[in-house]
Amino acid sequence: MHGHPQAAVLGIDLGTSGVKVLAACGDGRVLGRAAAAYQVRVPAAGRAETEPEDWWAATRTAVHAALAEAAADAGRVTVTGLAVAGQMHGVVLVDDRGAALRPAILWLDQRAAAEAAGYADLPCDYTAVLGNRPSPGMAGPMLCWLAAHEPHTLRASWWALQPKDWLRLRLTGRVATDPTDASGTLLFDLDRDDWAVDLVKLLGLPRELLPPVLPSTAVAGPLLSGPAADLGLPQGIPVTVGAAGTAAALHAARLSEGQAMLTLGSGAQWAVNETNPDLRPADTTNLFRAVGDACYRAAPVQNVGVTLNWVRNLFGATWDELYDTAARPSRRAAPVFDPCLTPERWQHGATAAWTGLNLAHDREDLMRAALDGVATLLRQRLDDLRDAGHHPAQAILGGAGTTHRAWRTLLEETLALPLTPAPTTWLTPAGAARLAAAT
Repeated sequence: MHGHPQAAVLGIDLGTSGVKVLAACGDGRVLGRAAAAYQVRVPAAGRAETEPEDWWAATRTAVHAALAEAAADAGRVTVTGLAVAGQMHGVVLVDDRGAALRPAILWLDQRAAAEAAGYADLPCDYTAVLGNRPSPGMAGPMLCWLAAHEPHTLRASWWALQPKDWLRLRLTGRVATDPTDASGTLLFDLDRDDWAVDLVKLLGLPRELLPPVLPSTAVAGPLLSGPAADLGLPQGIPVTVGAAGTAAALHAARLSEGQAMLTLGSGAQWAVNETNPDLRPADTTNLFRAVGDACYRAAPVQNVGVTLNWVRNLFGATWDELYDTAARPSRRAAPVFDPCLTPERWQHGATAAWTGLNLAHDREDLMRAALDGVATLLRQRLDDLRDAGHHPAQAILGGAGTTHRAWRTLLEETLALPLTPAPTTWLTPAGAARLAAAT
């Protein structure tokens, strides 16, 4: 417990409903980890927001808890750097001091559906380089909605940031984003690897709102004294730019040929490496930048943890009680659950429902049906990945609930694909820690 302190880096994952912090040695060995939750607010149907200050409060809590666990295990720990990863899409508008001017709009939000549909009216030369079909939860349509409905807020804004970039601004006082997050905004030219300035101008959006794009491995700046004191960290340590959540998870997973990655959280993501990307937008998959010079093909699923958590709360169940129902044999005339509590990216009219109910069904039947419904949705998105030309022989599985044997078995049977548990269920913070260690 005495002697030389153990050097460590922090990987911070700013997720949709909670933040995860992982303290690791330079070789990746985990010393401590902790999580803290915050609320996704739904001020009206189809909307999803979070107060950025809630992110900051949760980050403080999780950093202190992770460092305490690391100290209990390894003795004195000295943090030498950190990196932030997190949820993609969304918009955080900030003033010249970096303070949020309104709640952050999240990727789950659907208010910009009309603005997303409006991309279809733009000249093909402008949209062909985006690599993605428009979705309401992406920053481009959201900024167009804000320009139309909250012009006073947009005029007062100095920057429009992604969630993880707001948190890093809080840490360093410096504004930046990286290609992995920028590529999901519908404002980024994947061919030129920079903002699509002509498109931004055509949309009538202020170019100056978009932050500088730096490599995921670059140092954004030193940790400021105020945040350092709040977090219990040394002032001046390097803060790495970091990456979007799935890109960071891929960086940790290190996929081999023929492998896909499936990460489960509030939403889920199928992802495969794509070395020779076709920039033409696909019908049901996304193309985003990976860490480094590569890209990855993703098949997103919105209704996973967010739906299962709603079901769990509805029945007053613990997570284990919910996952335990996966071990029950399938029952004749079992109810069917459509899990789309929020519209899927490519199924905007989908809704959620249990069907086929009768008096013989009980609480456990409905929870099991919810697991089956989510697993079926994951299988549909795997089929989308295959339609895009990728046929993985196996998948690395990471994220929430994946250590529960019955749930993992149900997933494997429904997907008809071997699933190999990732070395850690915390792939995204592990990827962020790896980025910090490389600085």
